[in-house]
Amino acid sequence: MIYPLSSEQRLYSCLILIYLLFSITMIAHSESSEYRIEAYRTFHSIEIDGELSEPDWQNAKTINRLVQIEPDEGKPATFPTEVRILYDDQNIYFGFTCFDSDLSKLVANEMRRDARRLHENDNVFVLLDTYNDQRSGFFFRANALGAIQDSAITNSGDSLNRDWDAVVACRSKINDTHWIAEIAVPFSQLRFNKNDDMAWGMNVGRTIPRFQEEATWVPVSKAYGGMAKYRTANLGSLVGLKGISPSRHLELLPYILPGVTQTDEDGQTDTHREFDYGLDMKYGITSNITADLTLWTDFAQVEADQERVNLTRFSLFFPEKRTFFLEGAGMFDFGAARSSFRRPPPLLLFYSRRIGIEEGFAVPIITGGKVSGKVGPYSVGLLNVVTDKFRNEAEDEDDVVDVSRTNYSVLRLKRDIFQGSSIGLIAINKQDSDTYNRAGGFDFAYRPNENMDVRGLWARTSEEGVSGQTNALYLGSNWRSNDFRVRGSFLDIGENFNPEVGFVRRKGLRQFRGEVRYTPYPKRFGIRRIWIGPEFDFVLDQDNELETRNISMINWFEFDRGGWISLFARRTFERLDEKFEIRDDIIIPVGEYHFSSFRTSISTGDSKKISGRLGVNFGDFFNGDRWGFEIDTSFKPNGRFSIEPQYEFNRVKLPDGSFNVNIFGARVNYSFSTLLFAKLFAQWNSGRDVVSTNFLVNYIYRPGSNFFFVFNQTYDTEGSNVNLIDSTVIGKMTYWWNP
Repeated sequence: MIYPLSSEQRLYSCLILIYLLFSITMIAHSESSEYRIEAYRTFHSIEIDGELSEPDWQNAKTINRLVQIEPDEGKPATFPTEVRILYDDQNIYFGFTCFDSDLSKLVANEMRRDARRLHENDNVFVLLDTYNDQRSGFFFRANALGAIQDSAITNSGDSLNRDWDAVVACRSKINDTHWIAEIAVPFSQLRFNKNDDMAWGMNVGRTIPRFQEEATWVPVSKAYGGMAKYRTANLGSLVGLKGISPSRHLELLPYILPGVTQTDEDGQTDTHREFDYGLDMKYGITSNITADLTLWTDFAQVEADQERVNLTRFSLFFPEKRTFFLEGAGMFDFGAARSSFRRPPPLLLFYSRRIGIEEGFAVPIITGGKVSGKVGPYSVGLLNVVTDKFRNEAEDEDDVVDVSRTNYSVLRLKRDIFQGSSIGLIAINKQDSDTYNRAGGFDFAYRPNENMDVRGLWARTSEEGVSGQTNALYLGSNWRSNDFRVRGSFLDIGENFNPEVGFVRRKGLRQFRGEVRYTPYPKRFGIRRIWIGPEFDFVLDQDNELETRNISMINWFEFDRGGWISLFARRTFERLDEKFEIRDDIIIPVGEYHFSSFRTSISTGDSKKISGRLGVNFGDFFNGDRWGFEIDTSFKPNGRFSIEPQYEFNRVKLPDGSFNVNIFGARVNYSFSTLLFAKLFAQWNSGRDVVSTNFLVNYIYRPGSNFFFVFNQTYDTEGSNVNLIDSTVIGKMTYWWNP
């Protein structure tokens, strides 16, 4: 039986737990001179051609010893790799020479920038911690065809912003006995403190897919699995950078966007032509504080959101893709940790997709600005955006979206403490002419040692006419070793907690989560690694009455030659206090439900020319049952062409009725070069009776400057006919000017 605690008792319990955690003895990590490399100053022009033919490349010192993270931790990499580093006034250059005894087995089937599966190719990577604070960094990856991928890293490598884009030049070349990757990163794209003689944290590495091998210069524990290479706590020192400074002058990114939209409603066609223009500006206020301004900015996404099945009572979560909000996005992170990358976060106090998007409609943004950076141990972020009034036309009054001019303001402050730890605060205000919504809170991250981290937050919202039950509290911790992982968390969200510029999956709850994983490396019977263990998830209401209970068992087996198989079983309890309309006229009534579900999946290695994943699910579903399957395949005969069809089917049978949900999607990509590609993305969701197509051509005609051609169409499939709802054709051209 669970006895309720008073608010004072809960607060005292959390404070005692935090005190005990902070009392754990910290383990200091001394820097070894073994992992120290000096960049070579060049005064000659470096051509990014994948050749490393300039004499200064031979004058640079060489990193020539990489050690494995996987599969044999600590052993030398299978093939030699040489890494050299140059710099001049504008750029830092990385030259990788990757030797290979059989280049016919090289995996190189991606040419697109930021390709989703570039990590499945033979590739090299570099991680730069430019503040040398072991908390944040910039990650760049390149394959043997010259495709580049970049990410911004925060929270000591636990959080990745893969949608962040930098102005980077890269070329690769495959030779008889080795392949070369040459990368140039402008200093204007990095943030760092200006000193006479700087030291940055750095790690470099290489991936060889046919051996499932990942190796780095500075050793990293394989306990972190695929996230090991992003660890900012395991870095060497890059020294010798003298006489450079972050960009303090203007960077301008103007755009023009002509377009035509045609809509068809009730047999009437309406054509709307537009010609938009705008400007993004970046200015270095100080050597490490940067201002980003935007005027008349286009916030449209050139790529469509992927359709998903929602058979729950709660909202779906979609990632941010708009450029303005992606710059420095990690600075504004404030929320409860998600249990996995596949699951939505239970709480975010700031969720930028709440700005400029209202019930699926794009709300005009008049102007916006951000200031972000770091001064000593302090990190600061300030954002302000103004959206214009908006009203859509709809016959049904319930479908009308009517918003007035609104101002959004966010202030974020963090201070580094100890080694890899921090404390911070955030304040958010949404204000229009009639109403306001405010949110604020404090958070901390504590890392007593390499294997453990603890995170927590307290937050509150405020709005007119609402009082009581407006707080949220989170406390969670992770511990891991090579063979075990343990995770636990507590989340308390009041019934009236309402961050309108945030994301809350579920209110009025007290949630206890825990999971244990046994993760050995048997290296027998073709099995490389096993993940096995239980998960526990208990959700109580604010009166401590059980609402949801999930007890799951996960078994996941990774194979030596790539690919994996998983087995998942779950026992669920759900108490519904209100009826749940899962589909039109299909109701799940109030009551208590006990049901079981099962899922199994098998996947081949993604590095193969033909790869795929098959998943099957079946079991009970509230007072009925559910079964379904999903297929995700990929065909990549070469580095230029790929086709990736996906299909998901779910059949739900309930006493009030039955229904099917089908989602079909397919991506067809063709890369003419690493700078020019075309993509067709088509998808059908029978649950929403919608077919949509997104055709995109992207040409990077100079570093940082893009031309996009986009053709979108949406069809209504409800009933027996397929009707075109709208068509949009736009061209967008940006020009990056760095005087």
